Amino acid sequence: MRVVIASTTVPHINGGGRLIVEWTAAAMREHGHEVEEFYLPFPTSVRPDLSAMVGLRAMPFAGAGDRLVAIRWPAHLIRHENKATWFIHHYRQLFDLWDTPYRDVPANAEGIAYREALRRIDNLGLAESQSLFTNSLIVRDRVRQYNSLEAEPLFPPLGGDTSRFHDGPVGDYIFYPSRVTPIKRQLIAVEAMRYTTSGVRLVIAGKPEVAPYEHELRSYVREHGLEDRVELRMGWLDEADKISLLSGCLALAYLPVDEDSYGYPSLEASHSAKPIVTLTDAGVRWSSSATASKASSPSLTRDDWPRRSTASTRTVRRPDAWVSAATPAALS
Repeated sequence: MRVVIASTTVPHINGGGRLIVEWTAAAMREHGHEVEEFYLPFPTSVRPDLSAMVGLRAMPFAGAGDRLVAIRWPAHLIRHENKATWFIHHYRQLFDLWDTPYRDVPANAEGIAYREALRRIDNLGLAESQSLFTNSLIVRDRVRQYNSLEAEPLFPPLGGDTSRFHDGPVGDYIFYPSRVTPIKRQLIAVEAMRYTTSGVRLVIAGKPEVAPYEHELRSYVREHGLEDRVELRMGWLDEADKISLLSGCLALAYLPVDEDSYGYPSLEASHSAKPIVTLTDAGVRWSSSATASKASSPSLTRDDWPRRSTASTRTVRRPDAWVSAATPAALS
């Protein structure tokens, strides 16, 4: 079968949104399909989005290939007579993040009008898909809530040879690899280090999306004298370095705001036999299934400082008890 995989992208930004395309294409090629990938640059603010969506509708993909797979929002607007949409999130600021500080439009008449416009546009692209999948139970429920449509969850696995992830000699640090951005809440992990009572360290690694947030992290570390306990590796992390840091960590931290899925860091940690430290409002525990939920370590609430510091101390003193709960099979 000739397959076209179309997705949107922000130039020079790497992450799960690109990996899901690359790994899907590779898996299809392994099964004998002829695959072409298209990454379509797309703006990140509401006003330019609306005009750019008109361009997506005009893209000449109709008749190209036997199947079109649309992935990252709003690639589902592309026309094709045999379109499958793998929907990984809405324009979150206008929907599931509407009542949070992360909303990037005012809740006035104009903002509400933009929200309703995007809802109708999403309805159009999703409803005309011959097959509709989501990457998690959470996104399936959001499609049901915001678009009144039913979608089938299709959980994305790690691509490539997963044996590259492995457990190694346990070090003294908790590892948080991710894009460095407020919605990933690295600052919570840094703040928690003030309350630990053991020698546990924190290693945060990733490329900052906005300079002010990097500055906030560095300032907090400096102001509270955490330089010897918090390591900030700002910049794109080489795959070999990430694998090495994962293999030697006590646990992986992943603290996003109501995440769309379990996230690739959680899968990588599980394949590395590492526990996952998360929060009750991160979405990680219930984004996939009850099985994945059992694989993570106990979740903590946003303001539960004593338990958060105790968790770090317990990880240092009894790493074997945590690792036993995080085998790769737990997420299979």
